[in-house]
Amino acid sequence: MMNVKEHCGVFGAVGPDSTKLTFEGLKLLQHRGQESAGISWIEGGKVLTRKGLGLVGEALDPKDIGESFFSIGHVRYSTTGSTTLQEAQPLDDGSIAVSFNGTITNHFRYGRFSTDTEFILSFLRGQLSQGRSLESSAKAFMDVADGAFSLLVLSSREEIVAMRDPRGFRPLVIGEIGENKVVSSEDSAIKQLGGRVIGFVHPGEIVKITRDNLIRERVSSLPTTTCAFEYIYFSRADSEIDGISVYASRIRLGELLARNHPARGDIVVPVPDSSRPIALGFSRTSGIPMEEALVRTVSSKRSFIMPSNEKRNEVLKEKFGVVEWAIRGKRVVLVDDSIVRGNTMKRLVNSLRNAGANEVHIRIGSPMIRFPCYMGIDFPRRSELVANVGDERAIARELNADSVEYLSVEEMVQAIGRTTLCKACFTGEYPLKGKYDLSSLESVFAR
Repeated sequence: MMNVKEHCGVFGAVGPDSTKLTFEGLKLLQHRGQESAGISWIEGGKVLTRKGLGLVGEALDPKDIGESFFSIGHVRYSTTGSTTLQEAQPLDDGSIAVSFNGTITNHFRYGRFSTDTEFILSFLRGQLSQGRSLESSAKAFMDVADGAFSLLVLSSREEIVAMRDPRGFRPLVIGEIGENKVVSSEDSAIKQLGGRVIGFVHPGEIVKITRDNLIRERVSSLPTTTCAFEYIYFSRADSEIDGISVYASRIRLGELLARNHPARGDIVVPVPDSSRPIALGFSRTSGIPMEEALVRTVSSKRSFIMPSNEKRNEVLKEKFGVVEWAIRGKRVVLVDDSIVRGNTMKRLVNSLRNAGANEVHIRIGSPMIRFPCYMGIDFPRRSELVANVGDERAIARELNADSVEYLSVEEMVQAIGRTTLCKACFTGEYPLKGKYDLSSLESVFAR
């Protein structure tokens, strides 16, 4: 079926070091997309693009990227059974290029497109062909588009427009690095490149960056519902989203998990990497020592969002090593940020038992994922979710664990520290502008 869902990272720059900074910025956003990477820039009055499959260093050669004052880039997770260069971003038509993180939930109502990014490019091109400015075209897009979008548009007229959907599902940040203005999915990339953060792009805001100006305008306003998964899993621990520390939120998730969902164990073991702060909070609150008994292989990729079950299992085979010395004869409290399909967790439990663990108790720093996401995360079918097998006891049997417990939705909200969150994958309540038949959406969005 259509490829319409992806979780990605975007980076753009305006200034004398534009393409170099975009290349380096994409490497620092690599955790948000490991299937393909691309950069667009302006040369000879036209927009040019280079993109490739794999990690940034594999997909792009800096020698093939021209020097320019304007550039945007993209790292992408694929959500189809295969990853093709045609589907990699940015997409361009020679006049504009689009780099996009999110899902346009209603794109299928406007025609047949192989990706929702194609819809964005087609819509903006149509607006521009009528003589509208890029800024005006972006406003028109925000009026018609439903769903999640943190979006960068590069124009051959030497301007970049950055925009964030009216509910702010995905993060987007503006900064300065030397003489360059930059836009990034996460502030951690800007800081690591030696820059300073100017501010977060507000939900419903359009930011226009030219050689001489940065103009901000909020053009739409809806109740904010930023994706809870950005705090739980996707974003780097050293990032802040709308002023709230991802690391601090994860520590509090673990503290509440230990307080309200204790387990009798000898050691706490985190599943690397994003669950480490959660496990640390659990360990401090419970008094159970934490052991780094799972070793993530350097080349491993995030598995739950791999484009096929075969690919996920292939990744899992070499994803983790087990420190048997730390595990043997112990009751293990295995802490993770979430369970989606359960592939990783089942393999880990069996690996811990094979290493000599007496008991394995799973504690999860998020609520049970029960519903598909139509705002940019790759779990579109309920039948794919481990929650489909039943309650916590049934899930424990499915995963060969002694027990499994999750945070409640209320506990998650308390820990993250903001009430303006999207919780659709936990509750089934979708904060979209339009009304949709959810069974029809599932068929449209299925791979």
